[in-house]
Amino acid sequence: MRNWRSWIIGSASGLLALYSIGLLHEGFMSDHYSGLLTYPFVDQPAAERAFDRLDAKTPIARRAAVAQQLVDADPTSPESWNAVAYTDWLAHDGLSPAGVQALDHSYAVSFFDRPQAVWRVTFAAENWSSLTPELRREVMAETKVVLHDPTLGPTLRSQLNSVETPAGRMAARLLMAMNTP
Repeated sequence: MRNWRSWIIGSASGLLALYSIGLLHEGFMSDHYSGLLTYPFVDQPAAERAFDRLDAKTPIARRAAVAQQLVDADPTSPESWNAVAYTDWLAHDGLSPAGVQALDHSYAVSFFDRPQAVWRVTFAAENWSSLTPELRREVMAETKVVLHDPTLGPTLRSQLNSVETPAGRMAARLLMAMNTP
């Protein structure tokens, strides 16, 4: 009787140890979003690694799938929604309504995203004519914060000066003029 209990406890401990090793592998080494051990949950670090490894030649369908996995892994991350908006922009040579909605989600979860604020404001300015009035107001609010930041402000000014679309150039000039000390 005692030997039977020891065998069950030992087997359960061994299985849990193997499961833990598998989770470590899937979480920190694997490029897959989820595997046998983490299904149905999406592994956020693996999704981020996969997105970071995409190159310029990656097909749009693959890029869209990876961006969607980022959103599935963390729908409260503005970076995930930025990836979806950028992928939409690549797919359509401009923002479609779905891309505008993704950018809007990015602002809905965080009005100021310090790691990507400069990119996001510049991207929004570049696509100014596609944005809704509400989204433009959100961009203006983030721009005000970023331009008054001593480390991000000069970088954003430089980026806004490089906007290429006519509507975007005008928006960039207005954004900078509205926030001149």
